Amino acid sequence: MDLKDIQVHYLRKMTQIHLYQRAMRALASKELDSINNLDYRFNLKPEIKEKAYSHHNMSYKKAIDGKDVFFGKTTIGIDEHRLSVHLHTNKQYQWLLAEAYEEFEDCLELLYAYAGMKDINFWPLCDYGNISISELKNKNFDWYLTKAKDKKGSPRSIINSFRSSYPNIKLLETKNALGIDLNLAITLVEHMRHVIVHRAGVVHDKARFTENVLKKSGLFNSGNPSSTNIEFIESYFDVHEQKTIILLIEQSVQLSTHIVGYYNIFDTLSGFLMTYVDIIVEQLREKTTTPPS
Repeated sequence: MDLKDIQVHYLRKMTQIHLYQRAMRALASKELDSINNLDYRFNLKPEIKEKAYSHHNMSYKKAIDGKDVFFGKTTIGIDEHRLSVHLHTNKQYQWLLAEAYEEFEDCLELLYAYAGMKDINFWPLCDYGNISISELKNKNFDWYLTKAKDKKGSPRSIINSFRSSYPNIKLLETKNALGIDLNLAITLVEHMRHVIVHRAGVVHDKARFTENVLKKSGLFNSGNPSSTNIEFIESYFDVHEQKTIILLIEQSVQLSTHIVGYYNIFDTLSGFLMTYVDIIVEQLREKTTTPPS
């Protein structure tokens, strides 16, 4: 697998994830439009709105006789319905972001395998395992990929290897056209993925979460991190029912007096991952196409 194939494969995966996100957004918008139309009509007749509820019964079947056991029932008003659509959409976006980060990890392993195969000096000796240098010339890409997947401390150790070997990667993390610290952004998404998978997207201790992200990014600054970095991390949180959740649904932005736009948080966060892969690919491409001096 060459460098172009790796990037194309990764971007195809990300394209599919983004198409899923857009499909979910379209469904949510359609449902919200329906709710808002009902709300408008019922506002004309307040006495009807008071009775505008949807009823829901939930059941499962007993193993012994197949009879239904009703375990829950509820009625939902218009405002509750609108909120549930937002929460459900956010939950779907969370899982797609987790999937996007996992594709990022897979791509890093492919890139690390490529770099090791192209330059025998790129990997530390411990990554090769019990094998002599003379035997490496007979190893194919799949062998390198298997070793990359087994690398201790991955994906952070892979990222650090690239940062150490290619100073421009570390430079572009902070000096870039996006105006953000890409190392911090990648670390944030990594921690988000963990919370989404293991805690349903609920951050139990926001201060500790923020501290962990800053420490892993090397930006904790002995307990005095910059307010800019703290605000960047915490801008992706919201509070619902006294729980701090990762917020990924689109946010309205007032572009002018009469125009309202939307800030797509999911696109932004997943975009950071693709930007970082692009930086690594460019460095590898430059390394493999530059003739030796």
